[in-house]
Amino acid sequence: MRNFRRIGGLLTLAMLAAQPAAAQMRMQPPPGAAPPSAALNDEFDGDSLSPDWKIFHAENGWPNKIKAMDVGKTTQGALHLEPYDSAWVRDLNAPFLYKILQGDFDVRARVRAKGANGDIPAGTWSLGGLMARVPNGLTEATWQPNRENWHFITTGVGFEAGKTMTETKGTYNSYSSLKLRPYQSGWVELRLVRVGMAIFALVRPDDKSPWVVRDRFYRMEGSPFMQVGLIAYTTSPDTKPGPENAAVTNRQVSKELPVDMTLEVDWVRFAPAKPAPVRDWYGQVNGTNPLTNPNITDAEILAAIGD
Repeated sequence: MRNFRRIGGLLTLAMLAAQPAAAQMRMQPPPGAAPPSAALNDEFDGDSLSPDWKIFHAENGWPNKIKAMDVGKTTQGALHLEPYDSAWVRDLNAPFLYKILQGDFDVRARVRAKGANGDIPAGTWSLGGLMARVPNGLTEATWQPNRENWHFITTGVGFEAGKTMTETKGTYNSYSSLKLRPYQSGWVELRLVRVGMAIFALVRPDDKSPWVVRDRFYRMEGSPFMQVGLIAYTTSPDTKPGPENAAVTNRQVSKELPVDMTLEVDWVRFAPAKPAPVRDWYGQVNGTNPLTNPNITDAEILAAIGD
């Protein structure tokens, strides 16, 4: 028993000794990281995508799963984004345009998901919206499974064709948990707010309506950096069912599969979160950050984060 305790103690000391180095690596700011501010806003009033946006596949060496994208050409004053057959779930990836934020944030976007010839996408699992992802430093060449950590809120069509809704999803080390809730089609406003280890997903139909909390996430995430921006994904009706193999699927683009999904984005706006930040990890778990209390009401969340 003494030997067992001694070995256990040595292992614990070794783990503690290794933590500062690992934490220091994760705390290094990724290139382009910036505090959230209005300087990052995009109204999509021009005729091309601003170079301030990073595109996930281009930054990390993955194949391009964007079927079409333009600014102001298809829809005046809006980003137009069409994905190929793809998904953000577990280890799978899809189109993602982002900016790297440092610290707490309050990000909003006015978006709509539609089909080529209709007000809603024709197929299933065809949604788009806002995502906040923890950078993991992996590229196509160095990819490893079970390293995805992100949260999102999207609008479009989920499991049932013809029925519009929001999807919120949290992914922890590539384990995804989602919620589908009926919601209107057309233009809607989406919002993600990070306050320390609490992240909230909200929706409203327009700026004259109150925000509704759609989901709340709590994660022991020490990194102050997240990739925050726009995602779009869709499933083709001709996709063959079978076992999921992200190592293969992420490296191929099925251009021959028919899809009908468009995300249009009127604007994206970035701001710091309203509540004062709580910097230390212990303050996140001992109640110093009241927004990490899972029993807090939606009304209390809305009062804290503001309109």
